[in-house]
Amino acid sequence: MTQTTNRRFGRRVLMRSSAAIALSLTVLGVPAPQAMAQEIDFWAQDYGDLIAWQRTMKTFADEFKAESGIKVNYEQISWSVAFNRWLTAAQGGAAPDCADMFWLHSFSAIGGDQYGPMPLNEYRDTWPTLEADFYEGSLQDVNWSGDFYGIPWRGDVRPLIYRKDIAEEAGLEGAPQTWDDLVTFAKAMQGYDANGNVTRWGMALGPDTVTQGYVPFFWQAGGDFMTEDGRTATIDTEATRVALSYIRDLVWEHEVLNPDFMERSYSAEGDFPAGTVAMIASAAGPMAPSLSVDYPELDGKWALAIPAAGPEGRDAYAGSGYLGVLRGSDNVEECVQWISFLSRPENMQRLSEASGNVSPMREVMASEFWGDTDWKQVIQETMEYAHTSQHPTPVWNGLLSPEPGAVIYDMMYRAIVQQEDMDVVIADAQARMQSEMDRAFSE
Repeated sequence: MTQTTNRRFGRRVLMRSSAAIALSLTVLGVPAPQAMAQEIDFWAQDYGDLIAWQRTMKTFADEFKAESGIKVNYEQISWSVAFNRWLTAAQGGAAPDCADMFWLHSFSAIGGDQYGPMPLNEYRDTWPTLEADFYEGSLQDVNWSGDFYGIPWRGDVRPLIYRKDIAEEAGLEGAPQTWDDLVTFAKAMQGYDANGNVTRWGMALGPDTVTQGYVPFFWQAGGDFMTEDGRTATIDTEATRVALSYIRDLVWEHEVLNPDFMERSYSAEGDFPAGTVAMIASAAGPMAPSLSVDYPELDGKWALAIPAAGPEGRDAYAGSGYLGVLRGSDNVEECVQWISFLSRPENMQRLSEASGNVSPMREVMASEFWGDTDWKQVIQETMEYAHTSQHPTPVWNGLLSPEPGAVIYDMMYRAIVQQEDMDVVIADAQARMQSEMDRAFSE
């Protein structure tokens, strides 16, 4: 039993003992001692400046205790171990009362009705204007299988980013709006030396996690990876053929995407500020603020834009975190009070500024803080196209892993880089994906 579990168990026993003593004293006519202050255990990942983030959370805990009398025992979780910590919690390991969580759909599927995230349906009315207050895409991350699990508080939405200076030199105006525009812009911004060798690639798909770069193209082609219950793979479709064919053409027909884009050494995020990649179709959330701080010499030379529209519309890859409660907690109502406190607009604003993450709350994104630069305003616009990146299967992390052997990676590599028969590759991927999902639900 872990230290966290021992602490929770000890506190519960002590509270029950105190209640029994109080009842006995009352029966004997002796005034009962004052009740112990309620406590909750709360975990959160680390964000931004780690010391500043920890200080912010301590301030919140102090303010909440002064207001409610409830003490928050805060534990900061490093992102380097976060996935394994939450996987363990979803399988019955040590867990707090409530937390800053992510991948609700997967961890709920793993924990079932015993462990992991706890539905909060009976507390849903605590937030009567939820749909009006939050972006629709962010609410996908706190609702699953008909249940409500908590409040979204942070986002990682991915707009397009391009070198504005290179585009202007090429005679281009505005930003690409469609898949065809992406090709036009990429060709115009591509650079060559005197011998015809590429010195600057016109575009890249996305961040260094290459499989995540594929996902928005698949959505923009009208695809879904699986059914809503997470039990049936749905990638043997025309949408998969359209998305893979488009990316394959970027490499071999239009020659604007580096053929090595799936290799481990490839880094679009590193090449962009160096000017050797002119455009990234789906830029990771931290990229714009990092460029602002780390590359002041590029100020005014790059710009964000909402993602280009595919045949079936615009979709932006979006990750998010939410504030929720864990199954097995004895302090659900106290946790709901804490989550309600943190989700006040003024506190959501403070969370966003302290962490550097975009907020899923419209009022926060409409604030001066998120409107003082052009790139922040584009992020606001992109929030309207946010599409949750999580899926309701325990094996989603493995399916989307950016490593050889993972289903999506292998499908991309065979279809795009090796140019194998598209129908055969997709059929193989469908069968493999279904097998992985079946095994997950049978265990």
